[in-house]
Amino acid sequence: MKLVKASIIAAALAMTTAAPVASAGTGYWYVYASKVNGFRTCAQYSPGSGWYKASSKAYTSRGACNYYGR
Repeated sequence: MKLVKASIIAAALAMTTAAPVASAGTGYWYVYASKVNGFRTCAQYSPGSGWYKASSKAYTSRGACNYYGR
């Protein structure tokens, strides 16, 4: 019985310490501009080789990034 109680306590302790590690924050949004025609878009990752990061500022939401605009 002591072994079962000890393993339940150990499992509960392991789950509570792992919980903060499993939570993730939101990604940042950046303004990317096309090398071909200058069209700007917001993305968390580069859309491809034909795009460059137009602003070094990172936004926390897509809405704020879109306000930066075209």
